[in-house]
Amino acid sequence: MKKYALEYRGYKFDYFFNLGDEIQTLAAVRLLGEVDGYLPRDALHLADVDGLLSMNGFFMGSDNWPPSERIKPILYSFHLDRKHERVVCSDKGVSYLKKHEPIGCRDEGTVRALSKYGIKAYYSGCLTLTFPKRSKESAENAKETFIVGVDKYLEKYIPSSIRKNAIRLNQSSVRLPKIEPDLKRKLAQQLLDGYAKNAKLVITSKIHCAMPCLAMGIPVVFLYPKEKKNDYRVHLIQDFIPINYISNSSAIYRLGLQKLFSDKVDWNPSSISFEERKKEIAQGFYEALERAKNKL
Repeated sequence: MKKYALEYRGYKFDYFFNLGDEIQTLAAVRLLGEVDGYLPRDALHLADVDGLLSMNGFFMGSDNWPPSERIKPILYSFHLDRKHERVVCSDKGVSYLKKHEPIGCRDEGTVRALSKYGIKAYYSGCLTLTFPKRSKESAENAKETFIVGVDKYLEKYIPSSIRKNAIRLNQSSVRLPKIEPDLKRKLAQQLLDGYAKNAKLVITSKIHCAMPCLAMGIPVVFLYPKEKKNDYRVHLIQDFIPINYISNSSAIYRLGLQKLFSDKVDWNPSSISFEERKKEIAQGFYEALERAKNKL
């Protein structure tokens, strides 16, 4: 049976794209070992091939749901976006998901959302947590601090001694016109390789920067707006490191209290190791793969 992974193409991705999406695809391809091709997430209802598809990722960016019956989904590391719950959990959507349950969910929020509709769901974690640890040599030689996708007001809380020489980038909004998906995947792999080789510290608000970096053994500080404390997309980060919620209150700046909040953050964290958890996530994926095969 042929195996496929997700890709991101279409008008929405013609002029900017999120390398976090591609990183999720790279994680799936690593575990699948080899794929026969890629299917666009936002056009799965039009799929005209037969095969298994890893559906790890964010669902979804369109109203084109459910997918074609020709696709046999590996529903693991699945995330339901609140804005599209009405689509994914429509009558047809619920029927589709029940047909392929249990659903392995990237976060507990998705488990709760699907469970409301009587869909069997469980917390699987994210496939991006299964990337291999970087070499000891890379860890010892890494000298750079990366600030990745951090809002300007959050960045003000980062000590100036860290900010002044940091490399800044935003992997979630890359603006390059009409880049083919295979080049996006190559860029994502180069980005991961760059983190592994060069990062002594990553400060980010992006989960698909934080999770692969944690998996590779890179120290990570995660900053997030306090006003989004209910955003369940990011809550799985707390399984590994603290989420530092910071308010955008104008009173904090007016009273000069940034340092008071900044001092509560550990800006010199150690790397963490969770090799057994990686094995559990990977094993769960292989079990979901076997379930999908058995439904052929």
